[in-house]
Formats: sequence, C-alpha cells, structure tokens
Amino acid sequence: MKRIQLIGLGLIVLCGLISQYTNATQNQFMVWLLAIGAVAGILMVISEYFSRR
Repeated sequence: MKRIQLIGLGLIVLCGLISQYTNATQNQFMVWLLAIGAVAGILMVISEYFSRR
C-alpha cells in the first residue's frame, strides 16, 4: 500500500473509533464531521485505482 492509502485507512479507523468510544454521536455536527472524514479516507484508499487509468 502507498502512503496515501495508509493515511486514508488510518482516517477511516480513527473516525470509527471516535464514533464508537466517545459521545460524538450526540452532536449533529460531529456526526457529519466523522462521516466526511470517513468518506475522505475511503477516497484516499481507492485513489490508486483511479490514478492508474
């Protein structure tokens, strides 16, 4: 895996852990922030697939 993919994977895991083990789900803004962070991580992970073509 490339560095950007590892950063994206870390971002996905971090957002998931924050949502599971904190009270972040009680605040609408934090829910959106975590969702956007996870989507950004997914885009980082799959960026290698789109950059090859």
